[in-house]
Amino acid sequence: MRTAVLALALAAASATTIAHPGGAFAAAPTPVPKAPDDGADTPYLKAVKGAEEQTGLFTIWRKDGKIYLEVRDDQFDSDFLEHVVPANGLGEFDFESGEQFAFAARLVRFHLAGNTVALIWPHTLFMAKPGTPLATAVDESSADSVGAMLPVIAENTAGKSRLLDASALVGDVLNLASRLSDPTGTGGGQGPGAYHLDPSRTYFGPTRAFPENVMIEADQTFVSAAPNAINTVPDPRYVQMRVKYNFSQILSSPDYMPRLYDDRVGYWEVPRVAFDRDDERDNLRWNILRWNLQPSDPTQPLSPPKKPIVFYLDHSIPLEYRPAIRDGILEWNKAFERIGISGAIQVLDAPDDPSWDPDDIRNSVVRWVANSPSDFGAVAQIVWDPRTGEIFRGGVLLDSNLGRIAKTSERLLLNALSFPASAATAKSANTFKPLDDEAAFNNGLATESAFGSVALELMGAQDADKYVYERLKAVAMHEVGHDFGLSHNFIAHNAYTEDQIKSATFTEAHGTTASVMDYWAINLWPKGTSSGTWFPTTLGTYDDHVIHWGYAPVPGATTPQAEIPALSRWASAATDPRYAFAGDEDGYFDGGHAIDPRIAPFVLTNRPLDWCSTELDLGKGLIATLDRRYPQPQAPWDDERYAFLALLTRYSVCARTLTHYIAGEHLTRGRIGDPGIHSALSPVPRSEELRAYRLLDKYVFDDAAWRFSPATLQRLTYEEYIPLVNFGYDPTPRHDVPVVEIVGTLQDGALAAMYDPLVLQRLADMPTKAAPGTTMTLTDLFAWTRGAIFADIIAGRPGGSQIHRNLQRTYASLLAKMITNPEAGTPLDAQALARLDLLTLNGDLHRSLGAKSIDVQTRAHLLAISTDVERALDARTVIPTGISP
Repeated sequence: MRTAVLALALAAASATTIAHPGGAFAAAPTPVPKAPDDGADTPYLKAVKGAEEQTGLFTIWRKDGKIYLEVRDDQFDSDFLEHVVPANGLGEFDFESGEQFAFAARLVRFHLAGNTVALIWPHTLFMAKPGTPLATAVDESSADSVGAMLPVIAENTAGKSRLLDASALVGDVLNLASRLSDPTGTGGGQGPGAYHLDPSRTYFGPTRAFPENVMIEADQTFVSAAPNAINTVPDPRYVQMRVKYNFSQILSSPDYMPRLYDDRVGYWEVPRVAFDRDDERDNLRWNILRWNLQPSDPTQPLSPPKKPIVFYLDHSIPLEYRPAIRDGILEWNKAFERIGISGAIQVLDAPDDPSWDPDDIRNSVVRWVANSPSDFGAVAQIVWDPRTGEIFRGGVLLDSNLGRIAKTSERLLLNALSFPASAATAKSANTFKPLDDEAAFNNGLATESAFGSVALELMGAQDADKYVYERLKAVAMHEVGHDFGLSHNFIAHNAYTEDQIKSATFTEAHGTTASVMDYWAINLWPKGTSSGTWFPTTLGTYDDHVIHWGYAPVPGATTPQAEIPALSRWASAATDPRYAFAGDEDGYFDGGHAIDPRIAPFVLTNRPLDWCSTELDLGKGLIATLDRRYPQPQAPWDDERYAFLALLTRYSVCARTLTHYIAGEHLTRGRIGDPGIHSALSPVPRSEELRAYRLLDKYVFDDAAWRFSPATLQRLTYEEYIPLVNFGYDPTPRHDVPVVEIVGTLQDGALAAMYDPLVLQRLADMPTKAAPGTTMTLTDLFAWTRGAIFADIIAGRPGGSQIHRNLQRTYASLLAKMITNPEAGTPLDAQALARLDLLTLNGDLHRSLGAKSIDVQTRAHLLAISTDVERALDARTVIPTGISP
């Protein structure tokens, strides 16, 4: 997540002025008047006369549908936080109530400029010791941003404060107009149908004032000229988004000391550029995000904290799910107890007290959000000091679909079946928008949960209450881990063996993976095999380690730099698989970036190939038994369709994992001097790459892998009344399941992953880093794929299903494109091998076409490939002549 946090910081540092969209807000409900104190008839008293007063960090006045903010003179040019979040969602499209990362909390200052006040967003990325020439250089070399200009309505000379018109505070800070116009993030949303903020339909909602913050809600209407479906409610042309603008004190602790980041452990970080550290090569300073959690009595082996972290369970959470969520949050107390802090975390139900409010920044709240279809699963909410990284407010949003185990939407399941798209494959394959981290977690959760629910039912081992409890507890642990500043760890599964996670005794004590911050697969094995808990229900070995590294005090250290020797010593434990860390960027295999096949979400054990082989066989075996269980009498056919897609989607997870071994290299974050570290990278052995490829051939490329029962396929249709999508009727294009297209997407994606230019580059470079024959080469990739896909043509016995023919056409097109219009970065050696393969294939095709026994469809197929191949081999590049001046 370092990249994401840096992007947020850079956005804050370079934010441009946001102009108020214009127009006064429409009238809010009539406020309860409060008479001002008797006194002279000053402009200030005239302004507040008959207004409702709310006293807090700032004083809020409501009058005639307008909001006024009263700021004391001593509050000008002081640092506060502005935090803006949507108070409602759209029910889908990745718009969630309370979603905080669209506008991370940033520093803000009220600066008096004559008869107006500028809302300043100061930069926080660059730093130097105050009062030094370098500090002057930083100020002169960087720019702040102006968020709004607020007119001064009146001056309260007696109270030494000024009354400001708050209307300009609430422009489209979240850039909702753009997001609504392009909800899928595909780059559209321009033209006459684009949304814009309509001031005439916008008004102030509730306002609240607390000792440490004030909240102003703007009920903003965004308008589009796009045509509207008849009788559609709500009307998508006029979308009301309620947006909460929070201004708060920075609740930093005076005794808080930042802790510097180390990439051997996984924390979110705040980047700073320290210009006064010119004695080091890297002047970046990364402070981790964490709470100021200290024992009240450090001399005792176990002591309560000076101030515990308290989470409130909102009234929106269904009662039946609260025990699992509560237990998941409290599970983290075990890690803090190991560093001497007892009762570090408390969980309370939100009180039935009108004075308690979830918008009070002092409260950390867990809420339940209603979305259909499911968009995000769960997401952590934290507010931190952007200068130091100190967290002072947490929270979690939980998608209501987490409670619905058996009915994940068909659209979501189909999305999960796709690989990342690449120009290396034919563009006719279905492609889907890349998912962000939390959406990917939700997609994976849906896949694992749907698979588990169907598999357990088919195996007669279903225990719905236990299943729901374990899943929700694991989700709560994962998201609250983010609340403590922890990032994902996608190598944690590598710590445990198959025998260990099959043991209930082991998993109850150590989880199914070394970290709940992993994206965990369901721990499910074939019928008759012993199994531990389905999901991690307790912390793993890494979780204890990372909390110790981030929260345990370093004796005698009084500065962040003084902590480094001890922290580095603690971090060196990462060479042990039980404490290893690999973050998000290490798991981004899209575009060929990631290289270590051990680092992957939704995988289990330290031998992923063995695990995947077992899981793929399990999935195929379960599909063969569907007709025995689905659908039940008087149940819709859609039940079997759903079960089939649930099993097939999970099947694709391991298929995707197999491609990660091609050109693989094991990556370590360990440093020289750490136990057993001699190099940063080590190639995956050729034998392991070959095994992965053979599994890929068996389970993805081989035509036999896709021989489903015709009787089963004839039962896979949907019920007419499917869920509404985007407020309208949206049935799938076909009544049956498009198996050929789904499998084609899977196969094309596998080819795209292996033939991505970056992967080909690494294969081409491998002989420079490894002894001959010890690792895979470009020649191996082309030879193995040719043998897997064209084996029947090579043998002179062409045949196979439509799925197999489509795969052959796709691969031949990939080779042709590699020599006629290669993607940027494709190695010349790869282009040469592609040409050689096409020449060889052309000869094989002509021999097969000479056979008299082939049917009409096969002959047409061979002729089509032959034509494509010959055109590619005979392609000419036309270079236009220039015109002399």
